Amino acid sequence: MPPKHHNPGLPITLKFDQETIVAFSISALSTYALVPELNCAFDMGDCLLDAVPLQHVFVTHAHGDHTRCLFRHDSLRHLMGMEPATYYVPDSTVVGFRNLSEAWSKLEYPRARPAAPPVLRGLTDGDVVWLHRQLAAKAFAVKHTVSSLGYTLYDVRKKLKDEYRGLPGVELARMRRDGVAFEDEQWLPRLTFIGDSTIETLYQRPEVGRSRILFLEVTFLMDGEQELARNRGHTHVEDLVQFLRDCPDVLGNEHIVLKHFSMRYDRGTIKHVLRSKLPADFMERVTVLL
Repeated sequence: MPPKHHNPGLPITLKFDQETIVAFSISALSTYALVPELNCAFDMGDCLLDAVPLQHVFVTHAHGDHTRCLFRHDSLRHLMGMEPATYYVPDSTVVGFRNLSEAWSKLEYPRARPAAPPVLRGLTDGDVVWLHRQLAAKAFAVKHTVSSLGYTLYDVRKKLKDEYRGLPGVELARMRRDGVAFEDEQWLPRLTFIGDSTIETLYQRPEVGRSRILFLEVTFLMDGEQELARNRGHTHVEDLVQFLRDCPDVLGNEHIVLKHFSMRYDRGTIKHVLRSKLPADFMERVTVLL
């Protein structure tokens, strides 16, 4: 019998102040994170029914444990009469996903008229997606063995410039009609999701430490596995330990979710190693996705 935490159909529910996230992540098995309040998901290694209503799916990279149920999600939405979702993928993978979708459609419905293909939108480093007028996602490049992206969700707010404070609403309305820019736009980082990645991403992207919630992989834990982690494009717990020494002020996140542990470890081992290796004050902000 496999360990209970190796069942992608039994996700972990994470309750934060403003959102409840349903997630699962074990290396080579499955990774997904569903954020119903924000109508989006990150990766689709499995497709729970809870995932089907979510309209925006942000894919970090093409490995099967992160994308295996992408087209299942699309099929279920069609079956339930929903509008197509949009699947945001690294730009270099669009053609591959499109070809895979066509092949899957022919296998699943060999005598039927081909279904409309899923809506695939390729993204590159720095691209922005607007989920609605006050919520935007920004893609950033991630270091892995294949083309990979991370994503940060931002709450976008308008703030009145200091020099216009106190003006009556009628005057502000007139200024708006006249095209006067009397507001500043504030981008408040809310949630960052990093898929598979080496520790280099944190050194290169320190801004991820400003998000209220950060999802971060720590795949390998044991001594002697550092080279294995590097070769496979993953993070070893000792890499994170060294990063915290080198950059003690970067990860200011209120919540840090550690995920994507190797299947070779049991729950007790994972929790023991993390507690023994990582600083106690850091662990106070950590949720272990198990």
